[in-house]
Amino acid sequence: MKSQTMNLLKKEIKLGNTSQTFIWMLCCFGMFFIPSYPSYIGPFYITLCTMMTFALNQSSHDILYTVLLPVRKIDTVKARFLYCGLVEFFSLVLALIPTFLRYSIPSFPQNHAGINTTPAYFGLQFIVYSVFNFLFLGNVYKNPLKPGVRYFIAAIAYFIMYAVCELPVWAYFGNIKQLEEGTITELSKLASTGQMFTDMTGAFIKNQFLILLGGILIFAGVWILTFFRAAKQFEKYDL
Repeated sequence: MKSQTMNLLKKEIKLGNTSQTFIWMLCCFGMFFIPSYPSYIGPFYITLCTMMTFALNQSSHDILYTVLLPVRKIDTVKARFLYCGLVEFFSLVLALIPTFLRYSIPSFPQNHAGINTTPAYFGLQFIVYSVFNFLFLGNVYKNPLKPGVRYFIAAIAYFIMYAVCELPVWAYFGNIKQLEEGTITELSKLASTGQMFTDMTGAFIKNQFLILLGGILIFAGVWILTFFRAAKQFEKYDL
């Protein structure tokens, strides 16, 4: 059964949305080099890649073709989930390149529009991806031929999570300005959290890595739960 899943994963990579995936991945990667650009926007392109994978496969009748093969329905879902999960994970692996540049080169532009690519950011981005996966991948197999509505709902949730994760950082930047103007004397609790999220001096590195670890565990747990949920939906789906 493992070989079936791996063969289906190879099909996803070779015959699926490969060219589109490369373009969206390149866009996501390039966004991290734009000075003072929201760090959560680049990975949003990866969610578009996920949706386009279903949309393009619909036009090529990929799902109908696949289930006609001597494979289990659950294996087709598993292969698609592995593909989407790997794309999301690899998008953040590539983001390590500008992250290392920011940490190692003092003159490299910092992000003043939101969170820097600290370990905390990566943990929070894994959580944002988890919410998207739960709402999109966790519902799209109710009718995989109509991914649009599910994506619209998941995309809205993505930006809500983006705002929630960035709020402490925005509060931090606002408090810094007020401190410079002398209107306040110390950071608020929310702003202190934002400072911990985005600080690149190493002062909060332990807390940032704890957030990263938590984000990875949440991503993995949600991915597994969402997979079994999607597999049940697809078993019931009548092609």
